Amino acid sequence: MEVDAAAAVADWLQEAKKIVVLTGAEISQEAGVPDFSDPRLNPHIRDFRENQNIRKEYWKKLSEVYPQVSNIEPGPSHRALSELEMLVNLDCIFTQATDGLHLRAGSTTVIELNSSMLWVTCTSCGKDYPLNEILSIVENGTEVPICTECGSDQIKPPVSFPGQPLPHWEAREAWIRLHNADMFLIAGASLEHEPIASYPFLAKENDAKVVIISEKQSPADDFVDAVIYGAPGQVLTYILSKMKEGITIT
Repeated sequence: MEVDAAAAVADWLQEAKKIVVLTGAEISQEAGVPDFSDPRLNPHIRDFRENQNIRKEYWKKLSEVYPQVSNIEPGPSHRALSELEMLVNLDCIFTQATDGLHLRAGSTTVIELNSSMLWVTCTSCGKDYPLNEILSIVENGTEVPICTECGSDQIKPPVSFPGQPLPHWEAREAWIRLHNADMFLIAGASLEHEPIASYPFLAKENDAKVVIISEKQSPADDFVDAVIYGAPGQVLTYILSKMKEGITIT
């Protein structure tokens, strides 16, 4: 971890008037959430719609994984960002994660760019279900759950599978908030695909400071103000500790 860069980022955070944060899979995996790049957990939407065996495999795998996910506690990045919200002008957190851990950590303004895996919707009629309710049906022997409203077996969490765009409102909200931000902090997020790949450049065009914290390189690394390669939880915790050094409790 680049200590000098982390100290500079701590200063920038304290000076910023409106901070937007983007997070992703790296901080979920720090907390123990499985890698949802597994195609059985995240199949292409075309395959899911056209092949009942794909749907069967999806629900089988999700019923195996979800009990583990539901018991996972927020990790170091989630906790650091929740605490950071109390110290700086943090406008919102956008996340590519679908696990709800930012909200469980206490962050108040969280926008899930890929929606949530905690509930399920019928893509034919729009009826919603808690995920626990659907998984209990699968565990009782129904390989592909059926919508009780219209009889369709085209039900899934509203997360964006490969081949699906981001939910429209969330993507638009990110665009608007970045236009008004003077600092954009990216922690453990993927910048490989549009529209998110453009977000660092949009922020720079509007004269915002842009910082990337990740264990991986990204296409935007050469164009932002600072890149810190390291585990996001470790880096964010260190930045938070640097900011607290100047705080006196009376």
